[in-house]
Amino acid sequence: MKKTLSGTWPRLGAMAHELGVKPDEAERVVSFLQSAGMSTVQLGTPLLEEIIAHRELIAEWCARLEAASLSLHALGGYRNLVAPDKARREANIAFLQRCLEMAPQFGTTIVATETGTYNRQNDWSPAPDFQEQEVWDILCATLRELLPVAEKHGTILALEGHVNHVINTPERLARLLEQFPTPHFQVVLDPFDYLGRDQMARKEQVVANFLQQFKDRFVLAHLKDVHQEGAEVDTPAFGQRVFPASLYLDFLRRERPDLPLIIEHASLEQVPEVLWQVRHLEKRLSAGQRGLKDPPEMAL
Repeated sequence: MKKTLSGTWPRLGAMAHELGVKPDEAERVVSFLQSAGMSTVQLGTPLLEEIIAHRELIAEWCARLEAASLSLHALGGYRNLVAPDKARREANIAFLQRCLEMAPQFGTTIVATETGTYNRQNDWSPAPDFQEQEVWDILCATLRELLPVAEKHGTILALEGHVNHVINTPERLARLLEQFPTPHFQVVLDPFDYLGRDQMARKEQVVANFLQQFKDRFVLAHLKDVHQEGAEVDTPAFGQRVFPASLYLDFLRRERPDLPLIIEHASLEQVPEVLWQVRHLEKRLSAGQRGLKDPPEMAL
């Protein structure tokens, strides 16, 4: 078991860009995170784009976080890695390269992204040919441009899959990691995205297998839920009681307590209720009460 970084579990965080704040509202989000008892943040687009474009804001954000004993655990540079339009794909690659170069200025080494799809209307919607060899080759070519940048700057590209995207199954993720065997290429712990409608009937086993298969590759953990008809429909804020949350949190507590837990897809107003749910489950797990019923449903 890996040691925690702070001595307590779980270390909770939020996605600053989902809290409805602007780059010049760093004080507001920091104050909120402090009052909620969180310890870390993930910074993503479009907020991240604005901060990178005005580099003086990097020092401002970092100073405010440090003063509040908060860390910035990862950048969310989410871009479509296989965009069918070549010019757009090149722009996406260039942005992620900047993120990998500049991550240490934010106090982190981790840059997360999904892979996207070959859909010509929407970066994240499924495409009829998204599993074709041509698209796989595009993904590999993109990684051959990104990973040397990560290696040069001592940073990590963390990949998040999704049932609608090129990396849509754990098997395809494993194949990609084998093809690019470098410590600068790791995995976002986000099992919610792999629970498609065909997996929902055996969701506990699918999640358990995913956790064990990649347990040493995770560098960032997300927390949300999944629609009862699968991730193709939605992955809403935590608290829907569809995803096997006790199994997930028990794995983190026992196997990877070093990973902060980043709340995803929750607005500023939803976060307190999500925190209540998480802390209720954490107390239950710590008391060895994994078999009890889920906490009361909250109005998310």
